[in-house]
Amino acid sequence: MRELFNLLEENEKKGLRVLGVLLVVSVLFLLLVSFPQKKSSIRALLRLESKQSEHQNFNRMTQEKEKEWRLWEGAYRDIDELRKSHFYSGKDAVKQMRLDIQRILSQARIPSSQKKYSYAEFRKEKISKMSMSFNVRGTYQSLKEFIQSVEEFPKFLIVEKIDFLDIAAAGGVLELKIVLAGYYEI
Repeated sequence: MRELFNLLEENEKKGLRVLGVLLVVSVLFLLLVSFPQKKSSIRALLRLESKQSEHQNFNRMTQEKEKEWRLWEGAYRDIDELRKSHFYSGKDAVKQMRLDIQRILSQARIPSSQKKYSYAEFRKEKISKMSMSFNVRGTYQSLKEFIQSVEEFPKFLIVEKIDFLDIAAAGGVLELKIVLAGYYEI
């Protein structure tokens, strides 16, 4: 190889030295700058993919929470509608409830006796309950129609308890003690 260099002129040898130095500098640049940059760019791409995945998960969770929020808004609207249409309200709530129960009894043509009223408050829920117990006497069909009319009534009147007091075999007459409960806002 030395013989080959001996054949070259001085200008050519200088040029080869410069090219050799440039080659060494390029290799050093590649080793010292380019490879670490490549590793850094790979790490950056991995972080980007991770952040994109997190972003997609966040968007999905956000959409789920928005959907859940819309469901809760619907539930609050339903509760407000129920309050307006099914709860007794105002200072005459108890009086209105008593009149409704009496109207249901008279429509069913069922005589009632021994009426007793009791009251309970549920402060946390901001509602009160009035229970009315009474005895009724009638045929199975008339009592069935009465219970059905209570269940279909648009306000919150609930048949809470039915006790059979007397079952007359002749004539099919039943005597029941019924407890109705109604709810009103405090």
